[in-house]
Amino acid sequence: MKSTLILALLSVSTLGACIDQQDTPSDDVSADPRLATNSMLPGVISPTSIYAAPLTGVALANSGLEGNPGGRSYLGYIIDCALQTGQSVTSNYQLSHYTYPGNIGIAPAWTTRALTLQEMRYISSCVLARANYFGQAVTISMRGDAGGFGTTVDEAANYNVEEGAFYGNIFATLGNQLHACNGVDQVRDGDTYGDLPLRQCAQPDPNNPGFTLCGFVFDGNCADICVVNGDHYTTCNTQTEVITTRLYGTAP
Repeated sequence: MKSTLILALLSVSTLGACIDQQDTPSDDVSADPRLATNSMLPGVISPTSIYAAPLTGVALANSGLEGNPGGRSYLGYIIDCALQTGQSVTSNYQLSHYTYPGNIGIAPAWTTRALTLQEMRYISSCVLARANYFGQAVTISMRGDAGGFGTTVDEAANYNVEEGAFYGNIFATLGNQLHACNGVDQVRDGDTYGDLPLRQCAQPDPNNPGFTLCGFVFDGNCADICVVNGDHYTTCNTQTEVITTRLYGTAP
């Protein structure tokens, strides 16, 4: 099923240790088409074993990620991708309370059981696609085969610049496998129009062959390694849980 994930911002901000403090999206998110900005720095991504048990406040407090603002922001993105609107998880870490709301809804049952491998991979793709090399807020349209996310007419009309695709697995026991490929518009015209100059995580790093500027494994041009289905890719290098990112504008 064609689907689109339009993603929210959880900025990496400095957080104190006060009661009832929350890591929540800093932008308003509309229910339809749920367009919002994102600016996650790729450096906050790190292996975590929280997938192996139900998502609870105790599991978050024991994750080892809540002791710094970057870790809390990272957890916020994972949970925003996994849980649906109306769901949230609150943890008590030392003297602070942190509440992480859901939004995208890839794995709403995570609160009662461990993640499946497919859920882990889709959440990973969702998180990877939200990274921004500059930490700058950019509105993106994320498209894939995950169920429950229909592309709106306005979104399809306005977000036509293909940046790339993201996939892999951010979770611990399967390794920190982060992958990206370069989209057709970015390959053809580089960073010359639209929001492409503001998004670099699918671009190869000239100083680090085999990797993108965000440190992800660079697999080449998406058109060469992925199966295309309309406006998005369905399989890249044998992984079927792929997210394609499109940016505002129309390719020349």
